[in-house]
Amino acid sequence: MKYYINELMKHGTTPFEINESVDFSSIASQHHEIRKMSKVVIAGKGQLSGEDVIFDLNIKCDLILPCALTLEDVKYHMDFDTKEFFTFKEHAKEEDYDYDMTIVKGQTIEIAPVIWQNIIVNIPQRVVSENAYNKMPKEGENWQIVDENNQENKIDPRFSILKDLLKK
Repeated sequence: MKYYINELMKHGTTPFEINESVDFSSIASQHHEIRKMSKVVIAGKGQLSGEDVIFDLNIKCDLILPCALTLEDVKYHMDFDTKEFFTFKEHAKEEDYDYDMTIVKGQTIEIAPVIWQNIIVNIPQRVVSENAYNKMPKEGENWQIVDENNQENKIDPRFSILKDLLKK
C-alpha cells in the first residue's frame, strides 16, 4: 500500500477513499502466536494537510490463535479503527509531535508496515476456546480441582480459640 507524495498533492486537501485488502500471511507465519491469518481488509480515508498526510482507517481480519488452556485453534475476529499520521517535512523529528508521527523518507508513503504494527498491538494476550474448561482434566496425580462453592468450611484447629472469643 504505497502512496506517492506527488499524487497526493494533485488531490490537494480533498479526502481520498481507501478500500484495499492486503495479504500479510507470509509475515504472520513468522509470528509465534498467529497460526493463520485471513486477508486484511482496510477501509477509510486519507487526506493531505500541509506537509502531513492523515489516514483514518478501519482494519478487519480473522486470526487463528492458540487457546491459552488447550492450545487448540481459536478463531479471533479483529475489527478496529486507527488514525495514522505521516509527515514529509524535511527536518521533522518524532519528538516534535505530541502523537505518533511517521516520518517519510523519500517520495513514497508505505502504510502496510504501520497497519501490521497495529494488528500486532491489537492481538489479545490470551484467548480461550468456548469449551476449553470442559476439555481440561479435573484431576491428576496428587492434585484435583476443588470447587469453592461445594467445599466445607473447615476451621483450622489453631484458630478454634478465636472462635470462642468472637462469641463473647
